[in-house]
Amino acid sequence: MRQSVVWVSVIVVIGLIVIITVLLVRMPPATPKMFPADRGPNFINVSIYPPEMQENYKLFERKCSRCHTLARPINSEFTGEAWRKYVYKMMRKPGSGLTPKTAEPIIQFLIYDSQTRKK
Repeated sequence: MRQSVVWVSVIVVIGLIVIITVLLVRMPPATPKMFPADRGPNFINVSIYPPEMQENYKLFERKCSRCHTLARPINSEFTGEAWRKYVYKMMRKPGSGLTPKTAEPIIQFLIYDSQTRKK
């Protein structure tokens, strides 16, 4: 009698695991938040930028695209030191991959770009 209760319990637990797994697999993916800046271009032609800024752009592409589209920062209206505050805010997000060492060249690029491209 006791053995049959154990087996029924095991079967019920396995059944619940299967049902939950199937439901999770069939669940639609979460829709990421969309911001107005996400609708613009997602790249910058940096061929006329100084070589240092071209390298910083590559770092910007690699790091910032981990969490959102590149269109978001590219089409944002931040200028000057507002970029510094924004990048440091992003650095505090889990999984951003940003450190003070990698954030500084990105900030330099974003400040340079906001002064150059948006004139």
